[in-house]
Amino acid sequence: MNLKIIEAFCALMLGLQVIFFSLVEFQITDPWSFPALVFFLMSLILCAVGAIFGVGFCIMRKHHQLAVRLDTIVLFFMCFSTVGFFQIVYGWQSLDLKAGNDYSTDITNPPQYQLSKYQRLKVKEVSPVWGFMDIPPKILKSDTDSLVLPKSCVELKIIINQVTNKLDWIVSRRSSSVTTDKNFDETYELIVGAAGVHQRTNLVVRVVSNNDGSSVVDIRSSSPGRRRDFGFNELMIRTLADELEKSVTNYPLTIRSLGTRAQR
Repeated sequence: MNLKIIEAFCALMLGLQVIFFSLVEFQITDPWSFPALVFFLMSLILCAVGAIFGVGFCIMRKHHQLAVRLDTIVLFFMCFSTVGFFQIVYGWQSLDLKAGNDYSTDITNPPQYQLSKYQRLKVKEVSPVWGFMDIPPKILKSDTDSLVLPKSCVELKIIINQVTNKLDWIVSRRSSSVTTDKNFDETYELIVGAAGVHQRTNLVVRVVSNNDGSSVVDIRSSSPGRRRDFGFNELMIRTLADELEKSVTNYPLTIRSLGTRAQR
């Protein structure tokens, strides 16, 4: 194996990644589904391995006082950059190979969608190419627990709207009810996704408060499809939980700043 072979191999892996992103951009494939994600991750890993060998060859050439082209260095840098890009956008720690795509922070009493997963499907049939990836309709416990936040339902309504606007998510349905024990119960159904990609999944958020100044927030995420999500729904739950906790912390500051602007 010489440097030219490694360069060609790395260029091929980068080319496959460009094709993958093109298919995602034109919404031809779902970036978080089988088999697209598997092929993409393999290209990332092989790209990084090739770049490591390539850098090693470059160091050896420099040690023997042989020339190394600038475009070769740029190619290997691009290989490492794509691995870092995946970490920044998704995070390698977000990948999950469990057979599931329906997660909830409350497994004993999970929030319910008004429509079943099959009713929410845009495409009713699944290609037999990856039909073996079908999973049973089972709700799994999220790694994130339900949130107990020191805010009333009214305050959380404002905060949830702020968070969804910040993340460019869509509130598709909202329902509220007062139970017999006078607990306030409000449910939001959201269409959510990661920044920079067209893929969307469904999130249902239930806020329960007994008007004592605190509320419990339960989150459930479920892709309206039949394939494993490789951790995407877990990532969406964690994203919302983190944003809610940060927004609750900054909420009084936000209200004061809005009041100051109104006075001006």
